[in-house]
Amino acid sequence: MTSKIKIKMGAIEIEYEGSEDFLKEELPELLSAVSNLYQKSANVLKTEESSTVQATNTDIKGTTSTLAAKLGGGTGADLCMAAIARVTFVLNKETCTRKELLDEMKSAKAYYKANYSSNLTKIINKLVKDGKLMEPSAGSYSLSAENRTGIGAQLA
Repeated sequence: MTSKIKIKMGAIEIEYEGSEDFLKEELPELLSAVSNLYQKSANVLKTEESSTVQATNTDIKGTTSTLAAKLGGGTGADLCMAAIARVTFVLNKETCTRKELLDEMKSAKAYYKANYSSNLTKIINKLVKDGKLMEPSAGSYSLSAENRTGIGAQLA
């Protein structure tokens, strides 16, 4: 009897058509090998991305106000992006909490408005939905890879 299987994990894709006995005997080992290969490729991409970030953020300095001036801090979302840019590029942290974001936003006195505090959940949720921020774990935020590159270039 002939069986067919197709496995796709990210950029890795495997197709097999042949003996059902092979699949019965070798499928667990095949899945394990594909999973290991996928993890290794993800680690390589993460390392390359991290190297790019390190290369672009070495010259970025300043307060949240300074970054907001460069990025345009006219709205709560703009100021939030300036705050996370400071955390990412100046403080060299991969993630930050809601409280850290709010503290950074408050430090930009020329841009901060009191209603940003009460609207922060809405601001963050919109930025996450728009793909500008990522939430790698509950209550922890980071710049998306695309924004890391774009904002890093804007600020450099």
